[in-house]
Amino acid sequence: MTSELQISVEPRRGRGAPDSRRLSIRLGEACLTELIRRGSSEPDQCLDAPPLPLAFWLVDNWWRIRCEPPPQQQDFPAEWQLAHHLPSVGAGYPWPNISLWGEGHRSAIAVHANIHNLQPSLRFLAEPALEYVASETVDRAIDAFIGQVIQELGADCDGLNIEHRQLLAERADPAVSAWRRIEAMLGFDPDDAPEGQIAEYEAMAGRFGTDGVEEAALAQQGERSAQALQEAIEVAESSNVVLHAQHEVRIPLAQRAQLPPWRLATDAARDLRARLRIAPGPIRNPALSEVLGMNIDRLTRQRSRTETPYALRLREESGYASRLALRSRWSQGRRFELCRSLGDVIWSGNDALGPLSTARSARQKFQRAFAQEFLCPFDDLRAYIPDAQPAEDDIEAAARYFHVSERLVQSTLANHNVIDRETFAQMVDAA
Repeated sequence: MTSELQISVEPRRGRGAPDSRRLSIRLGEACLTELIRRGSSEPDQCLDAPPLPLAFWLVDNWWRIRCEPPPQQQDFPAEWQLAHHLPSVGAGYPWPNISLWGEGHRSAIAVHANIHNLQPSLRFLAEPALEYVASETVDRAIDAFIGQVIQELGADCDGLNIEHRQLLAERADPAVSAWRRIEAMLGFDPDDAPEGQIAEYEAMAGRFGTDGVEEAALAQQGERSAQALQEAIEVAESSNVVLHAQHEVRIPLAQRAQLPPWRLATDAARDLRARLRIAPGPIRNPALSEVLGMNIDRLTRQRSRTETPYALRLREESGYASRLALRSRWSQGRRFELCRSLGDVIWSGNDALGPLSTARSARQKFQRAFAQEFLCPFDDLRAYIPDAQPAEDDIEAAARYFHVSERLVQSTLANHNVIDRETFAQMVDAA
Protein backbone atom coordinates (compact mmCIF):
# COMPACT_ATOMS: atom_id res chain seq x y z
CA MET A 1 0.00 0.00 0.00
CA THR A 2 2.42 2.64 -1.23
CA SER A 3 -0.02 4.79 -3.25
CA GLU A 4 -0.70 8.33 -2.07
CA LEU A 5 -4.14 9.93 -2.20
CA GLN A 6 -4.17 13.54 -3.41
CA ILE A 7 -7.15 15.92 -3.63
CA SER A 8 -6.15 19.18 -5.30
CA VAL A 9 -7.51 22.53 -6.40
CA GLU A 10 -5.99 23.30 -9.78
CA PRO A 11 -5.61 26.79 -11.34
CA ARG A 12 -8.87 27.91 -12.98
CA ARG A 13 -9.03 28.02 -16.77
CA GLY A 14 -11.43 30.21 -18.75
CA ARG A 15 -14.52 31.80 -17.29
CA GLY A 16 -16.80 29.15 -15.81
CA ALA A 17 -19.00 29.61 -12.75
CA PRO A 18 -17.63 32.19 -10.26
CA ASP A 19 -17.34 29.70 -7.39
CA SER A 20 -16.09 26.72 -9.40
CA ARG A 21 -12.49 25.55 -9.59
CA ARG A 22 -10.70 22.70 -11.31
CA LEU A 23 -10.59 19.77 -8.89
CA SER A 24 -8.58 16.59 -9.25
CA ILE A 25 -8.43 13.40 -7.20
CA ARG A 26 -5.46 11.11 -7.74
CA LEU A 27 -4.46 7.80 -6.23
CA GLY A 28 -0.87 7.10 -7.11
CA GLU A 29 -0.62 7.17 -10.91
CA ALA A 30 -4.40 6.90 -11.41
CA CYS A 31 -6.54 10.00 -11.89
CA LEU A 32 -9.99 9.33 -10.45
CA THR A 33 -11.50 12.53 -11.85
CA GLU A 34 -10.48 11.92 -15.47
CA LEU A 35 -13.49 12.57 -17.69
CA ILE A 36 -14.76 13.37 -21.17
CA ARG A 37 -17.30 16.16 -21.53
CA ARG A 38 -20.26 15.96 -23.85
CA GLY A 39 -19.36 17.18 -27.33
CA SER A 40 -15.62 16.76 -26.76
CA SER A 41 -13.26 13.93 -27.61
CA GLU A 42 -10.43 15.23 -25.41
CA PRO A 43 -10.16 13.79 -21.88
CA ASP A 44 -9.66 16.15 -18.96
CA GLN A 45 -8.19 15.16 -15.59
CA CYS A 46 -10.06 17.84 -13.65
CA LEU A 47 -13.67 18.36 -12.68
CA ASP A 48 -15.10 21.89 -12.81
CA ALA A 49 -16.92 22.26 -9.50
CA PRO A 50 -16.88 24.43 -6.35
CA PRO A 51 -14.40 23.05 -3.79
CA LEU A 52 -16.27 24.34 -0.75
CA PRO A 53 -19.10 21.72 -0.70
CA LEU A 54 -16.54 18.92 -1.05
CA ALA A 55 -14.39 20.37 1.74
CA PHE A 56 -17.39 20.72 4.11
CA TRP A 57 -18.51 17.16 3.27
CA LEU A 58 -15.05 15.79 4.11
CA VAL A 59 -14.94 17.66 7.43
CA ASP A 60 -18.50 16.73 8.42
CA ASN A 61 -17.98 13.03 7.65
CA TRP A 62 -14.31 12.67 8.63
CA TRP A 63 -14.91 10.37 11.61
CA ARG A 64 -17.16 8.00 9.68
CA ILE A 65 -14.88 8.02 6.63
CA ARG A 66 -11.92 7.05 8.82
CA CYS A 67 -13.56 4.68 11.32
CA GLU A 68 -16.58 3.00 9.72
CA PRO A 69 -16.13 0.15 7.22
CA PRO A 70 -18.95 -0.89 4.86
CA PRO A 71 -22.04 -2.27 6.60
CA GLN A 72 -22.81 -5.96 6.72
CA GLN A 73 -25.61 -5.77 4.13
CA GLN A 74 -24.82 -6.85 0.58
CA ASP A 75 -25.79 -3.44 -0.82
CA PHE A 76 -24.57 -0.25 0.75
CA PRO A 77 -27.66 1.49 2.25
CA ALA A 78 -28.41 5.11 1.45
CA GLU A 79 -27.61 6.29 4.99
CA TRP A 80 -24.09 4.83 4.75
CA GLN A 81 -23.58 6.28 1.28
CA LEU A 82 -24.40 9.80 2.51
CA ALA A 83 -21.28 9.71 4.69
CA HIS A 84 -18.94 7.74 2.41
CA HIS A 85 -20.04 8.18 -1.20
CA LEU A 86 -18.70 11.20 -3.10
CA PRO A 87 -21.85 11.84 -5.20
CA SER A 88 -23.52 12.70 -1.86
CA VAL A 89 -21.64 16.02 -1.98
CA GLY A 90 -24.29 17.17 -4.48
CA ALA A 91 -24.49 20.97 -4.80
CA GLY A 92 -25.78 20.52 -8.35
CA TYR A 93 -22.54 19.11 -9.74
CA PRO A 94 -21.63 15.61 -10.92
CA TRP A 95 -19.03 13.91 -8.74
CA PRO A 96 -17.08 10.73 -9.52
CA ASN A 97 -18.63 7.52 -8.21
CA ILE A 98 -16.09 6.96 -5.41
CA SER A 99 -16.49 5.66 -1.87
CA LEU A 100 -14.08 6.20 1.05
CA TRP A 101 -13.97 4.20 4.27
CA GLY A 102 -11.57 3.14 7.02
CA GLU A 103 -10.53 -0.23 8.43
CA GLY A 104 -8.14 0.72 11.21
CA HIS A 105 -4.56 1.06 9.97
CA ARG A 106 -5.69 1.19 6.35
CA SER A 107 -8.38 2.97 4.35
CA ALA A 108 -10.17 2.03 1.14
CA ILE A 109 -10.82 4.03 -2.01
CA ALA A 110 -13.37 2.33 -4.24
CA VAL A 111 -14.35 3.35 -7.78
CA HIS A 112 -17.76 1.91 -8.62
CA ALA A 113 -19.17 1.03 -12.02
CA ASN A 114 -22.79 2.00 -12.44
CA ILE A 115 -25.14 4.64 -13.78
CA HIS A 116 -23.55 7.42 -11.70
CA ASN A 117 -20.51 7.36 -13.99
CA LEU A 118 -22.74 8.32 -16.94
CA GLN A 119 -23.68 11.95 -16.35
CA PRO A 120 -25.70 13.97 -18.91
CA SER A 121 -22.81 16.41 -19.37
CA LEU A 122 -19.78 14.16 -18.97
CA ARG A 123 -18.48 10.62 -18.52
CA PHE A 124 -15.92 9.64 -15.88
CA LEU A 125 -13.21 7.34 -17.23
CA ALA A 126 -11.72 5.72 -14.11
CA GLU A 127 -12.05 1.93 -14.22
CA PRO A 128 -13.84 0.14 -11.35
CA ALA A 129 -11.28 -0.66 -8.68
CA LEU A 130 -10.76 -1.17 -4.97
CA GLU A 131 -7.47 0.10 -3.52
CA TYR A 132 -6.20 0.33 0.04
CA VAL A 133 -3.79 2.92 1.41
CA ALA A 134 -2.33 3.61 4.84
CA SER A 135 -4.90 5.63 6.80
CA GLU A 136 -2.36 8.39 7.40
CA THR A 137 -2.44 8.98 3.64
CA VAL A 138 -6.15 9.82 3.81
CA ASP A 139 -5.57 12.15 6.78
CA ARG A 140 -2.85 14.03 4.93
CA ALA A 141 -4.86 14.27 1.71
CA ILE A 142 -7.99 15.63 3.39
CA ASP A 143 -6.11 18.11 5.59
CA ALA A 144 -3.98 19.34 2.68
CA PHE A 145 -7.05 19.81 0.46
CA ILE A 146 -8.97 21.72 3.12
CA GLY A 147 -5.94 23.90 3.79
CA GLN A 148 -5.65 24.62 0.08
CA VAL A 149 -9.35 25.54 -0.14
CA ILE A 150 -9.05 27.90 2.83
CA GLN A 151 -6.02 29.57 1.28
CA GLU A 152 -7.66 29.78 -2.15
CA LEU A 153 -11.01 31.22 -1.02
CA GLY A 154 -9.89 33.31 1.93
CA ALA A 155 -12.70 35.05 3.81
CA ASP A 156 -15.32 33.16 1.79
CA CYS A 157 -14.67 30.02 3.83
CA ASP A 158 -14.34 31.24 7.42
CA GLY A 159 -16.95 28.67 8.43
CA LEU A 160 -14.87 25.87 6.94
CA ASN A 161 -11.79 27.09 8.79
CA ILE A 162 -13.66 27.02 12.11
CA GLU A 163 -15.05 23.53 11.52
CA HIS A 164 -11.66 22.16 10.44
CA ARG A 165 -9.94 23.58 13.52
CA GLN A 166 -12.60 21.99 15.68
CA LEU A 167 -12.04 18.64 13.95
CA LEU A 168 -8.28 18.88 14.48
CA ALA A 169 -8.86 19.62 18.17
CA GLU A 170 -11.14 16.56 18.48
CA ARG A 171 -8.56 14.34 16.80
CA ALA A 172 -5.87 15.59 19.21
CA ASP A 173 -7.96 14.97 22.35
CA PRO A 174 -7.82 11.26 23.37
CA ALA A 175 -11.14 11.34 25.25
CA VAL A 176 -13.07 13.15 22.52
CA SER A 177 -11.41 11.04 19.83
CA ALA A 178 -12.50 7.82 21.56
CA TRP A 179 -16.08 9.15 21.83
CA ARG A 180 -16.16 10.12 18.14
CA ARG A 181 -14.75 6.75 17.02
CA ILE A 182 -17.47 4.85 18.87
CA GLU A 183 -20.16 7.13 17.41
CA ALA A 184 -18.85 6.50 13.90
CA MET A 185 -18.52 2.75 14.40
CA LEU A 186 -22.10 2.64 15.62
CA GLY A 187 -23.11 4.34 12.36
CA PHE A 188 -23.94 7.77 13.82
CA ASP A 189 -22.84 11.23 12.78
CA PRO A 190 -21.09 13.34 15.46
CA ASP A 191 -23.40 14.07 18.41
CA ASP A 192 -26.25 11.99 16.93
CA ALA A 193 -25.72 8.82 19.00
CA PRO A 194 -27.66 8.43 22.26
CA GLU A 195 -25.39 9.73 25.02
CA GLY A 196 -26.35 6.88 27.33
CA GLN A 197 -25.18 4.30 24.82
CA ILE A 198 -21.81 5.99 24.32
CA ALA A 199 -21.40 6.16 28.09
CA GLU A 200 -22.11 2.43 28.33
CA TYR A 201 -19.45 1.75 25.73
CA GLU A 202 -16.96 3.93 27.58
CA ALA A 203 -17.61 1.93 30.73
CA MET A 204 -17.16 -1.31 28.79
CA ALA A 205 -13.89 0.01 27.36
CA GLY A 206 -12.65 0.68 30.89
CA ARG A 207 -13.41 -2.92 31.80
CA PHE A 208 -12.39 -4.82 28.65
CA GLY A 209 -10.19 -2.44 26.66
CA THR A 210 -10.90 -0.21 23.69
CA ASP A 211 -10.19 -2.48 20.72
CA GLY A 212 -12.62 -5.27 21.57
CA VAL A 213 -15.37 -2.82 22.49
CA GLU A 214 -14.99 -0.97 19.19
CA GLU A 215 -15.28 -4.29 17.36
CA ALA A 216 -18.55 -4.85 19.23
CA ALA A 217 -19.83 -1.48 18.02
CA LEU A 218 -19.22 -2.63 14.45
CA ALA A 219 -20.68 -6.08 15.15
CA GLN A 220 -24.12 -4.56 15.68
CA GLN A 221 -24.60 -0.89 14.88
CA GLY A 222 -27.49 1.27 16.01
CA GLU A 223 -29.29 2.03 19.23
CA ARG A 224 -29.36 -1.59 20.54
CA SER A 225 -25.64 -2.10 20.19
CA ALA A 226 -24.63 -1.76 23.85
CA GLN A 227 -27.50 -4.02 24.91
CA ALA A 228 -26.43 -6.63 22.35
CA LEU A 229 -22.88 -6.60 23.71
CA GLN A 230 -24.10 -7.04 27.28
CA GLU A 231 -26.24 -10.00 26.19
CA ALA A 232 -23.28 -11.63 24.44
CA ILE A 233 -21.06 -11.12 27.50
CA GLU A 234 -23.64 -12.74 29.79
CA VAL A 235 -23.89 -15.77 27.51
CA ALA A 236 -20.11 -16.09 27.34
CA GLU A 237 -19.73 -15.80 31.12
CA SER A 238 -22.05 -18.78 31.62
CA SER A 239 -20.65 -20.82 28.72
CA ASN A 240 -19.00 -24.21 29.26
CA VAL A 241 -17.05 -23.90 25.98
CA VAL A 242 -13.54 -22.87 27.01
CA LEU A 243 -10.64 -22.19 24.64
CA HIS A 244 -7.06 -22.60 25.89
CA ALA A 245 -4.74 -20.85 23.43
CA GLN A 246 -1.06 -20.52 24.25
CA HIS A 247 0.39 -20.59 20.75
CA GLU A 248 3.27 -18.20 20.10
CA VAL A 249 2.16 -16.56 16.85
CA ARG A 250 2.22 -12.76 16.69
CA ILE A 251 1.29 -10.23 14.00
CA PRO A 252 3.73 -7.27 14.00
CA LEU A 253 1.86 -3.97 14.08
CA ALA A 254 3.94 -2.58 11.21
CA GLN A 255 2.66 -5.32 8.90
CA ARG A 256 -0.99 -4.42 9.52
CA ALA A 257 -0.67 -1.21 7.51
CA GLN A 258 1.32 -2.91 4.74
CA LEU A 259 -0.39 -6.24 4.09
CA PRO A 260 -4.10 -7.11 3.72
CA PRO A 261 -5.66 -9.09 6.60
CA TRP A 262 -6.15 -12.23 4.48
CA ARG A 263 -2.43 -12.35 3.70
CA LEU A 264 -1.49 -11.95 7.37
CA ALA A 265 -4.06 -14.59 8.31
CA THR A 266 -2.83 -17.08 5.70
CA ASP A 267 0.76 -16.68 6.89
CA ALA A 268 -0.28 -17.04 10.54
CA ALA A 269 -2.34 -20.19 9.88
CA ARG A 270 0.45 -21.81 7.90
CA ASP A 271 2.97 -20.86 10.59
CA LEU A 272 0.83 -22.37 13.34
CA ARG A 273 0.19 -25.59 11.41
CA ALA A 274 3.94 -25.91 10.86
CA ARG A 275 4.75 -25.23 14.52
CA LEU A 276 2.23 -27.85 15.63
CA ARG A 277 3.45 -30.29 12.95
CA ILE A 278 -0.03 -30.76 11.56
CA ALA A 279 0.04 -32.94 8.46
CA PRO A 280 -1.33 -31.58 5.17
CA GLY A 281 -5.04 -32.02 4.63
CA PRO A 282 -8.01 -31.80 6.97
CA ILE A 283 -7.79 -31.49 10.76
CA ARG A 284 -10.05 -34.07 12.36
CA ASN A 285 -11.85 -33.29 15.59
CA PRO A 286 -9.46 -35.17 17.95
CA ALA A 287 -6.47 -33.19 16.65
CA LEU A 288 -8.40 -29.90 16.61
CA SER A 289 -9.56 -30.39 20.20
CA GLU A 290 -5.90 -30.72 21.25
CA VAL A 291 -4.96 -27.52 19.40
CA LEU A 292 -7.81 -25.64 21.07
CA GLY A 293 -7.28 -27.21 24.47
CA MET A 294 -10.86 -28.36 24.90
CA ASN A 295 -12.96 -31.47 25.16
CA ILE A 296 -13.80 -32.99 21.78
CA ASP A 297 -17.54 -32.92 22.45
CA ARG A 298 -17.49 -29.09 22.26
CA LEU A 299 -16.73 -29.43 18.53
CA THR A 300 -19.67 -31.66 17.74
CA ARG A 301 -23.31 -30.82 17.12
CA GLN A 302 -25.16 -29.17 20.02
CA ARG A 303 -28.86 -29.45 20.76
CA SER A 304 -29.66 -25.76 20.44
CA ARG A 305 -28.21 -22.61 19.00
CA THR A 306 -26.96 -19.88 21.33
CA GLU A 307 -29.24 -16.88 20.96
CA THR A 308 -26.72 -14.05 20.80
CA PRO A 309 -26.48 -11.30 18.17
CA TYR A 310 -22.93 -12.46 17.36
CA ALA A 311 -20.41 -14.93 18.72
CA LEU A 312 -18.01 -13.72 21.40
CA ARG A 313 -14.71 -14.71 22.98
CA LEU A 314 -14.38 -13.52 26.59
CA ARG A 315 -10.96 -13.99 28.19
CA GLU A 316 -10.93 -15.11 31.78
CA GLU A 317 -9.19 -12.85 34.26
CA SER A 318 -6.09 -15.00 34.59
CA GLY A 319 -4.24 -17.21 32.12
CA TYR A 320 -4.92 -17.93 28.46
CA ALA A 321 -8.40 -19.40 28.81
CA SER A 322 -11.40 -17.77 27.11
CA ARG A 323 -15.07 -18.60 27.44
CA LEU A 324 -16.91 -18.66 24.14
CA ALA A 325 -20.46 -17.78 23.21
CA LEU A 326 -20.81 -19.71 19.93
CA ARG A 327 -23.81 -19.25 17.66
CA SER A 328 -23.71 -22.38 15.50
CA ARG A 329 -25.07 -25.70 16.69
CA TRP A 330 -23.59 -27.64 13.75
CA SER A 331 -20.16 -29.23 13.86
CA GLN A 332 -18.84 -27.48 10.75
CA GLY A 333 -19.96 -24.06 11.96
CA ARG A 334 -18.64 -24.62 15.48
CA ARG A 335 -15.23 -25.69 14.15
CA PHE A 336 -15.12 -22.51 12.10
CA GLU A 337 -16.14 -20.26 15.00
CA LEU A 338 -13.62 -21.93 17.31
CA CYS A 339 -10.81 -21.37 14.82
CA ARG A 340 -11.96 -17.78 14.36
CA SER A 341 -11.61 -17.39 18.12
CA LEU A 342 -8.08 -18.76 17.91
CA GLY A 343 -7.36 -16.31 15.10
CA ASP A 344 -8.72 -13.47 17.24
CA VAL A 345 -6.33 -14.38 20.04
CA ILE A 346 -3.45 -14.18 17.56
CA TRP A 347 -4.59 -10.89 15.97
CA SER A 348 -5.36 -9.11 19.25
CA GLY A 349 -2.61 -10.53 21.45
CA ASN A 350 -5.28 -12.24 23.57
CA ASP A 351 -7.46 -9.17 24.03
CA ALA A 352 -10.02 -9.47 26.82
CA LEU A 353 -12.98 -9.17 24.45
CA GLY A 354 -13.19 -10.72 21.00
CA PRO A 355 -16.44 -10.35 19.02
CA LEU A 356 -16.87 -12.73 16.07
CA SER A 357 -19.20 -11.00 13.64
CA THR A 358 -19.91 -10.41 9.98
CA ALA A 359 -18.48 -6.87 10.17
CA ARG A 360 -15.98 -5.87 7.49
CA SER A 361 -13.24 -4.67 9.81
CA ALA A 362 -9.63 -5.80 9.43
CA ARG A 363 -9.89 -7.87 12.62
CA GLN A 364 -12.98 -9.78 11.45
CA LYS A 365 -11.45 -10.36 8.01
CA PHE A 366 -8.34 -11.78 9.70
CA GLN A 367 -10.43 -14.12 11.86
CA ARG A 368 -12.33 -15.51 8.90
CA ALA A 369 -9.30 -15.90 6.65
CA PHE A 370 -7.30 -17.55 9.46
CA ALA A 371 -10.04 -20.10 10.12
CA GLN A 372 -10.35 -20.82 6.38
CA GLU A 373 -6.64 -21.46 5.90
CA PHE A 374 -6.20 -23.37 9.16
CA LEU A 375 -9.08 -25.77 8.50
CA CYS A 376 -8.86 -25.91 4.70
CA PRO A 377 -5.39 -24.84 3.43
CA PHE A 378 -5.58 -23.55 -0.10
CA ASP A 379 -2.70 -25.69 -1.38
CA ASP A 380 -4.31 -28.81 0.07
CA LEU A 381 -7.69 -27.80 -1.35
CA ARG A 382 -6.20 -27.40 -4.84
CA ALA A 383 -4.52 -30.78 -4.51
CA TYR A 384 -7.95 -32.24 -3.74
CA ILE A 385 -9.67 -30.21 -6.51
CA PRO A 386 -7.07 -29.73 -9.27
CA ASP A 387 -9.63 -28.78 -11.95
CA ALA A 388 -9.33 -25.31 -13.46
CA GLN A 389 -13.10 -24.83 -13.12
CA PRO A 390 -14.40 -26.74 -10.08
CA ALA A 391 -17.96 -28.03 -10.36
CA GLU A 392 -20.61 -27.95 -7.62
CA ASP A 393 -20.06 -31.60 -6.73
CA ASP A 394 -16.30 -30.93 -6.40
CA ILE A 395 -17.06 -28.22 -3.84
CA GLU A 396 -19.51 -30.48 -1.99
CA ALA A 397 -16.94 -33.30 -1.85
CA ALA A 398 -14.20 -30.95 -0.62
CA ALA A 399 -16.46 -29.58 2.11
CA ARG A 400 -17.11 -33.12 3.38
CA TYR A 401 -13.41 -34.05 3.16
CA PHE A 402 -12.18 -30.98 5.11
CA HIS A 403 -15.27 -30.98 7.37
CA VAL A 404 -16.09 -27.36 6.56
CA SER A 405 -19.04 -25.65 4.91
CA GLU A 406 -19.45 -25.41 1.15
CA ARG A 407 -19.48 -21.64 1.55
CA LEU A 408 -15.99 -21.78 3.10
CA VAL A 409 -14.68 -23.80 0.14
CA GLN A 410 -16.28 -21.36 -2.31
CA SER A 411 -14.83 -18.35 -0.46
CA THR A 412 -11.35 -19.88 -0.42
CA LEU A 413 -11.47 -20.55 -4.16
CA ALA A 414 -12.84 -17.06 -4.88
CA ASN A 415 -10.25 -15.35 -2.68
CA HIS A 416 -7.50 -17.06 -4.72
CA ASN A 417 -9.19 -16.20 -8.03
CA VAL A 418 -9.97 -19.83 -8.94
CA ILE A 419 -13.65 -18.97 -9.27
CA ASP A 420 -15.18 -15.54 -9.85
CA ARG A 421 -16.54 -13.34 -7.11
CA GLU A 422 -20.15 -12.46 -7.74
CA THR A 423 -20.46 -9.04 -6.10
CA PHE A 424 -18.47 -5.98 -5.11
CA ALA A 425 -19.28 -6.84 -1.48
CA GLN A 426 -17.44 -10.14 -1.89
CA MET A 427 -14.44 -8.21 -3.22
CA VAL A 428 -14.48 -6.03 -0.10
CA ASP A 429 -14.69 -9.07 2.16
CA ALA A 430 -11.66 -10.64 0.52
CA ALA A 431 -9.52 -7.49 0.43
